[in-house]
Amino acid sequence: MGNDKSLAIFHDARIAYLESMGFTEHHIGNGLGMIMKYAHVDYLAEVFHGDELQVKVSLGKREGLLFDIDYEVIRKKDQKIVFKGITGMLPFHYKRRKVARIPQEFMEKIEEEYGH
Repeated sequence: MGNDKSLAIFHDARIAYLESMGFTEHHIGNGLGMIMKYAHVDYLAEVFHGDELQVKVSLGKREGLLFDIDYEVIRKKDQKIVFKGITGMLPFHYKRRKVARIPQEFMEKIEEEYGH
């Protein structure tokens, strides 16, 4: 598997994660979406064409306006973590073209999900 695929897998998993809570990358409340500030991937094992993968997604650390989404990618046949990573996300007002505060509606739903 090419390294570029890891971010595509993170992207698809993030979309599914957001949708499971009633959000999208372009709607997290108060007319805001989100943008990525950074991404980090730790490759732990080889992945081959045809490997079935499962992705676990969770909320990571929060600092000011920034929040991390954590990913753990597991090969189904042996349950081995093959890579993991983080994307640092910022709430973004697309019409104003600037970052904004995390919407309360979004944080309440996330905290409900994780029991914070």
